[in-house]
Amino acid sequence: MRRFRLRYALLLAAVVLSACAMTWLFVSGLVPQAVAAGLLLAVCLLCLAALVGRLVRVMSTFVSALEADDTTVRFDFTGSGAELRRMGRAMNRIVELYRSNKAEIEQGKLYYDRILKVMTHEMRNSVTPVIALADELEKHPDRYSRAEAHEALGLIRSQSESIKRFLDAYFELTHIPEPAVGETDAADFFGRIRSTIQYEARSRGLADDVCRFTVAKDMRLNIDTGLMAQAMVNLLRNALDAVAGTASPRIDVTVSQTHGHPYITVKDNGCGIAPGAAENLFMPFFTTKPGGCGVGLCLSRQIVRRHGGDIRLIATASPGALFAVTLL
Repeated sequence: MRRFRLRYALLLAAVVLSACAMTWLFVSGLVPQAVAAGLLLAVCLLCLAALVGRLVRVMSTFVSALEADDTTVRFDFTGSGAELRRMGRAMNRIVELYRSNKAEIEQGKLYYDRILKVMTHEMRNSVTPVIALADELEKHPDRYSRAEAHEALGLIRSQSESIKRFLDAYFELTHIPEPAVGETDAADFFGRIRSTIQYEARSRGLADDVCRFTVAKDMRLNIDTGLMAQAMVNLLRNALDAVAGTASPRIDVTVSQTHGHPYITVKDNGCGIAPGAAENLFMPFFTTKPGGCGVGLCLSRQIVRRHGGDIRLIATASPGALFAVTLL
């Protein structure tokens, strides 16, 4: 803008001086010279209008593009001063950021629309038989023996507990606390994870050493140990479920550093993930397991993202799947 301001100041000074000179020449009776000064004044005014008009047109285009949701507009100040070129680049960045934010908002809307659709479907499926049974018991209590009434009440209780589990899962997903990050030794942290996974493996009839850990020496992690343990255990539970029917089940957890940042991989030789399921894998309430609530992986990703990292599915081929966890 420095060059623009200089040109603007010079032209404005020329306009003032030309106007003063023209007036003085007319008063002095020097009409030809006054006419020449008037022509110079007109030229200066045209140059000033062109200079200001270009900037006004650019700003008007910028504002109109944002109002019209036009994210394809670009501004080029080639040949102008360095500050105008910087302003052009800044305006282009604003348009790009607007486009990115708009896409993110639209994606988020679709995301939550899908969540709402799943929640509505699950709640309707669970509540409908409860209402039907309760209505039938209320209207025709004499049709049911004591055993039949007890069975119907048991079904009502079971469905109610299912609804509560679903709502508890949703509550857990939407009330993740802010991580209380602290430095911890990676080997100690994954040693505690190993103990938990050994118990989980035994409950599925698997060997204690089905999950093997390789942790880089003297590695430190800046994490909330409680939240990150929950994320890792959820991820490893899925791996245990995947290898449960495998002849020689194995899960490999590798903890290393890439470009100075922690990089954790979880690889199993289980049933793999179908391509159709892979794209919805981190969607809340999406599950391919009977009785699953579809919250574990989504919750794990939310926890890792609150640490500034992410969880990605790297490979889906059968046998096996490979997940990668990146952290700051």
